[in-house]
Amino acid sequence: MTIPKFLYHYYELDNGPFRNITECGYEKAVAVQNQISEGLNSKRPNNYIDLRFSLENRIREQFILKGGKPNRIDPFYFTLGECEWAKLWYVNPSVIKIPLSDFEAEHISFTYPDSMVSFQFYDEPKLATYRKDYNGQVFLLSEINNLIREYGLPSEEKCLTEERLKYDRYIEAQVWDDRIIKEYKNKV
Repeated sequence: MTIPKFLYHYYELDNGPFRNITECGYEKAVAVQNQISEGLNSKRPNNYIDLRFSLENRIREQFILKGGKPNRIDPFYFTLGECEWAKLWYVNPSVIKIPLSDFEAEHISFTYPDSMVSFQFYDEPKLATYRKDYNGQVFLLSEINNLIREYGLPSEEKCLTEERLKYDRYIEAQVWDDRIIKEYKNKV
């Protein structure tokens, strides 16, 4: 099985791409989250902002320990390959598709699946049913081939037919650099 050749960034069309709820600090993040009333993003738990800040710090630390070189405190989020389900997060969804080859390996990390899901499965004993060996870990681009070879790519079919895989909808990519992002943001 081969690595998908593109990263996909899904976003709310009215707000524009490449926005991270944590980029403007805690109070602003809480205010933004409180304004979201439609789409799957409106159904986040009350402690979501606390979890998100804590998780981004954890991912960044693991990434650095593995040799990553983030140029940002907070990442931009993508899926590795297309994920139609991600459009459900938004009322008026849009997507930007960027070749994976455009990114420098030292500025990109991955979690399998979504980072929030992966780390919650790893941390929470009550979620042990869904826990897999790859949960709670950050992967480098150089590790993705082996990860996909061992576990396969997440898919809608697996989510719908295998209970223990129902939350494994995609591999998430975290981009820790602005260079490519600025190029694509200017094209929108």
